[in-house]
Amino acid sequence: MVENVNNAGGAVVALRSMQTAREQLVASEKRLSSGLKVDNARDDAVSFQAASAMRGQTASLRSVSLSLGRAEGVVDVALAAGEQISRLLGEMRGAAATAMAGDFTEDQRAAQNAAFEQQKAQLVQLVRNATFDDANLLDGSNPNGVSFIADADASQPIVLAGRNLLPGGAVVTLGPQNDLSSPSAAAQAFEQIGVSLANVGQVLADMGDESKKIGAQITFVSRLADVLASGIGRMVDADLAEESALIQALQVRQTLSAQAVSIANSAPRALLSLFRG
Repeated sequence: MVENVNNAGGAVVALRSMQTAREQLVASEKRLSSGLKVDNARDDAVSFQAASAMRGQTASLRSVSLSLGRAEGVVDVALAAGEQISRLLGEMRGAAATAMAGDFTEDQRAAQNAAFEQQKAQLVQLVRNATFDDANLLDGSNPNGVSFIADADASQPIVLAGRNLLPGGAVVTLGPQNDLSSPSAAAQAFEQIGVSLANVGQVLADMGDESKKIGAQITFVSRLADVLASGIGRMVDADLAEESALIQALQVRQTLSAQAVSIANSAPRALLSLFRG
């Protein structure tokens, strides 16, 4: 029975339902296509602001990772050179021990001394070549060390200490004056090489600790970046499976609403048919 011909209430309700379903369908399709449930501040101002701040921190962490990677390269090169220096000093100590004997001819001693001088020159070359990205921790060119960014605020840098492993210094005490020209000179060189080996060993231990600290910080920064990325995802990323299911449901709802509109409009049409001749 037709109750109202001026305002078709059923049709209005059905139309509103269909319009709501259409609007929700458009929004869901947007989320599905962009992969974001919060694409701008209109979607969720609080989440959008928090995600923007976390994205800024993530960008800072990328710079920190690059800085720590450079620090790792610098200390790794220094360690490799230091290990080579330690091995070379060991060989030189053996040569000095041999030269301490007094039963060598003049020519033999001259040959021993020439080889020893070449080894000292190789020491200098190893120190000079221990450079990575224009930073050398072993040649005394950085007495205050080399600083690297270690956190997003750049408030706690990692400082790699600068050393001087050139012969004749405080670490490698074997100097240009030491040679194997005589048994007594060889004995002096032997003693200085022993001191130098102990000093270089301590330097290697200290640099090993610095390398471990850098590695730990790299691991921390990487995990922090992962946590931030996960947090951003939870706040702004859309659940694609959920959105796909919602789209299907809204499409069904839109179809049913259209059928409801058709049904609601059928009653007034039935009334009008009574007046047809």
